Amino acid sequence: MGKTVKSSVNIPSKTGARQQLFEKSGIFIVEGGINDVVLLNKLFEVLHGNIAGFVNILEICKNANPQPAIVWASSSSVRKRPNRSTLPASLYAATKKAGEEISHTYNHIYGLSLTGLRFFTVYGPWGRPDMAYFSFTKDILKGKPIPI
Repeated sequence: MGKTVKSSVNIPSKTGARQQLFEKSGIFIVEGGINDVVLLNKLFEVLHGNIAGFVNILEICKNANPQPAIVWASSSSVRKRPNRSTLPASLYAATKKAGEEISHTYNHIYGLSLTGLRFFTVYGPWGRPDMAYFSFTKDILKGKPIPI
């Protein structure tokens, strides 16, 4: 979620360097106003899709006979804060954390069999460019030391 979402009313950033630093740190930056309904809808699509969509699936499954065993997965981008593994690092991460809590509740109340998977390193063309093997390779090719 380190991407900038721009509204139809674009407020220029006074400090592009500050914005780049925020994005590099995984901070979600939004340029726009709280009265921009189109922008707000875009921002909260992730909430609706990740939380309400998941609950819709669980609601259907809890009433199925027999109940299916559910395996769901999401990325490792959920937590980026060292030594604070239970605190989400972004809005996306918060929706995934909510999914974990909702899964626990549906298992406890309705007996749904739920298994959550968290993929940490996806190698190949679908891997994220900020993963270690990409940055290590770039540093090696440039003759730079690999930061540890």
